[in-house]
Amino acid sequence: MPNDSARSPTLLFNADELPRIRRTLQRPEFTRFRASLSEADRAADTRFLREEIKLNDPAQDLGRACNILSRCACLHLLDECEADAELARLALDRILAYKRWDWILEGGTDTVGIMRNGMTIVAVTLALDWLGDRIGAGQRAAVDDYILREAGPAAQRGVFGMTHHDQVKGWTMDPDGIGFHRVDVSRWPVIFDRINLRIIATSGLAAAGAFLHGRHPAAAQWAEEAQASLRLFASREQPDATFPEGVSYWSFTYTYYIVSLEFLRRNCGQDDRGVLDFPAMARYVQCATVLARGKTPDCINVSDANACAGPEALSWIGRHFRDTTANYLVGLPGVVAEHPNSMWAAIWYDETVPARRAADTALDRIMHPGVIVSRSGWELADAVLSFRTGGPENHEHADRNSLLFFLNGERLINDPLKANYSPTDPKWLLRLPDAHSAVLIDGQGHVYHHGEEGTNASTARAVLQDYRTGRDWMLAVSDATDAYRRAGLPATSVQRTVVYLKPDIIIVLDRVRLTEARPVQVRFQVHNDDGHGTATTIADGFAITRPQATLQAGVTGLPAGTVRIDRLPLPAEGGVYPFAEIASPAATAHEILTFCTAAPAGTAHGRLAAQRTPDGWRVTGEHRGRQVALTLVTATDIPIITL
Repeated sequence: MPNDSARSPTLLFNADELPRIRRTLQRPEFTRFRASLSEADRAADTRFLREEIKLNDPAQDLGRACNILSRCACLHLLDECEADAELARLALDRILAYKRWDWILEGGTDTVGIMRNGMTIVAVTLALDWLGDRIGAGQRAAVDDYILREAGPAAQRGVFGMTHHDQVKGWTMDPDGIGFHRVDVSRWPVIFDRINLRIIATSGLAAAGAFLHGRHPAAAQWAEEAQASLRLFASREQPDATFPEGVSYWSFTYTYYIVSLEFLRRNCGQDDRGVLDFPAMARYVQCATVLARGKTPDCINVSDANACAGPEALSWIGRHFRDTTANYLVGLPGVVAEHPNSMWAAIWYDETVPARRAADTALDRIMHPGVIVSRSGWELADAVLSFRTGGPENHEHADRNSLLFFLNGERLINDPLKANYSPTDPKWLLRLPDAHSAVLIDGQGHVYHHGEEGTNASTARAVLQDYRTGRDWMLAVSDATDAYRRAGLPATSVQRTVVYLKPDIIIVLDRVRLTEARPVQVRFQVHNDDGHGTATTIADGFAITRPQATLQAGVTGLPAGTVRIDRLPLPAEGGVYPFAEIASPAATAHEILTFCTAAPAGTAHGRLAAQRTPDGWRVTGEHRGRQVALTLVTATDIPIITL
């Protein structure tokens, strides 16, 4: 067993907490993480560090070197092994060999620590804290020197620039760096001010301040500036604790926000645990999480946030607020993953807090910046509908008025996962309207950008015109006209009405008005990442099939042959992305009614029918025991709906 009496850890925990942490790591939730530590290919890591690492690649290779260092430090806490210590020292040497730990420059010369720099300071300082005497005086002095001379000032420069935009001397990308996509970063001080990367830069300041606390006069100033940045970020958060960039970016951001809080609380006398409503954040994560059939939960993935929250921030919330929902979410299968930061979850997890989902969390909610979520319940067999309205946000996709629907652990109406960040990559297409379950006008969607400044916000906006909920239903009307006009399309109205009869009936009315005759298409995307999603035409509609659930859709009021099955024009080796498309012929006014039923695999669908009325539509029928009698009056600007 390790010798805990040697140089003891202090930054995130004390030596007397190690037995608890080691016990936590033996819990079944941490099985994947333990395996990632014990099964790491040390020979491959050694070869990478000695022969393959590129010291001008701070985006990819520096990140891998930090992961190796962090993993070795984790293993040291579990069972001291000289081979791991030796590999850690090699990783540290290579990390210190980098000229800079980031790829943004100010004035063409000085590093701005807003991307990799903060995470690297955190990884290096924690590794030294955990490895203790296995890191000698020479390497420790080299780390102190690097942080004081380069990494700490870079973090300070990044936070200052995001806070004082008018005093920035100009940000550019390092011309000598590789491993990243080059974009125009001149406006990044303004853009990054309010997004997740403010916290990544701040974490570097907090780690540097805590690590050098009492050993160098710069440490106190860095700690104060880190606290001020954290408080500024907190002051701008949503009152309902939702996170505009999506749930996986909440996890990334608050993992580093919380580690910054802990650095400052434990080492610098700054306790800001009460600055935000962290238990409300756990309920937000619960709302954005969808139970799925697979290794990990799924999520409401509007934007680039395409994974469920990780365990680190949730474990801390569970411990410090005795929050049962946070511990419930940590315990979902696969939430604790292989990344070395999962060690922070082991440090913070409190097994005395029950793992129990909050019973009072609403089934219907609107998450900022305009993501409607409506559920039938919280179990695997239940259904979840998401409808995207609202404004632009960092990491967004071109998805206004788009739908996402889950039933029985399956995605039946899809929003594609893992769109690429680079506009030169074919999978940039997954960000665009063509790849969403939404409306196209003559094959074109609403406004978006071309990645000139990265994956930042566009100018697309939709307006929620009506929203109501009942015990077993939800209806919403969203208008995205402005977003389509900004794309140069002759639109006077692009409106979508969604009526959700829980758990498994969805009625979608798309109304498009144009100043010149154009065809209109309505797409429904199919989840096929595993090769098991299909779409087929059926009488007067289409069907989407997944292994554990099916969806059938009827379309009315259009000529025959208006439903077709196709796939996105992407290289097949990167995946096949099918969709069903409803096409309305060229006209200045379009009214397309799609009525969908969903059911678990092997379960029969009922039958719905739609008829025109003098002032709109009437939908009647039955599905899985529910009688439907719905009218939509479309003679008004906003449809009048009677259930």
